[in-house]
Amino acid sequence: MPKPLLRPQPTSSVANIIEESVAKAALARVAPARRVIDETHHDDHATSAVDAEALTETPTIRRQFILTPSADVTLKHVVAVYSKATGSELTNSHFLRVMLKAIEHAMPQLEQEAEHMGKLKRPKNDRANEAQREEFERKLASSLVTGMRAAPDLG
Repeated sequence: MPKPLLRPQPTSSVANIIEESVAKAALARVAPARRVIDETHHDDHATSAVDAEALTETPTIRRQFILTPSADVTLKHVVAVYSKATGSELTNSHFLRVMLKAIEHAMPQLEQEAEHMGKLKRPKNDRANEAQREEFERKLASSLVTGMRAAPDLG
């Protein structure tokens, strides 16, 4: 008998329906690689814990995003730039996964920057709130850029 299907949360904009065992296995594989203290040394030498299985995982999770026209132009532009530079036809999904790898690498610095930001009220996406939404997103972007700049080289 097949296992019950997971249902998306009522607030989800994406209907991800997969077997529970597949979802649990995927979540177990993608536990983020965190910086850990090397137990063999008594100094603060940090090494990256990397799960070999995570290096070969297959993309299976769908997400849906709503972009502004200018954000869409930026996305298309950056994907085209990297497609041309690599000689490979990249997709939005390829580029998002690349961005998430960079973000995961810089997570300690991003967490530190986020703490400095303080509380912000997220405006709704209504047309009447465009200026507030732009300001909110600009503050988040500024924090993200600062954290990324503080991160060590990915190498």
